[in-house]
Amino acid sequence: MAEAFGWGALGIGLLIGSVSFELIDEALKYQAVAWVAAMVLGGAAVFTVGDWLLERRGGGDRKDATGAQAEGSPLAIVLGSVLDGMVSGTAAAAGYGMLGPASGRTGALVQAFAAGALLAMLADTLLPQAYAVEGVLTGSLVVTGFAVSLALSAV
Repeated sequence: MAEAFGWGALGIGLLIGSVSFELIDEALKYQAVAWVAAMVLGGAAVFTVGDWLLERRGGGDRKDATGAQAEGSPLAIVLGSVLDGMVSGTAAAAGYGMLGPASGRTGALVQAFAAGALLAMLADTLLPQAYAVEGVLTGSLVVTGFAVSLALSAV
């Protein structure tokens, strides 16, 4: 079983590194720290509200860390699929039209927003699941993944 080897926690560390070295670091090249921090918080807030709304609609009854499916509403899956497919295409087209392909300053704010949403998702969903499977090794495995991400960003 892959979870027994800490792949979940290693993946979390890699994602945290990606947020740090790819999204935040890039955003700070074009925007002030205060703007980047505000957008990180905004991304986290939007994710939190969306997650809360999904949970109220039955999305909180998703699979647990061992893979067992709990009772739940299939509407959360439908909503996630719609947001991922139909709405994301429209948002991408609108974003391209409004921000332009070479908009470093505005693109930096979008990257910071995405970083905040990703960090909130990691904290809300992946970390608790990793700890449920990997126990006390979770922290060390997350840091190992982060270190690998740091090494990869330096290459």
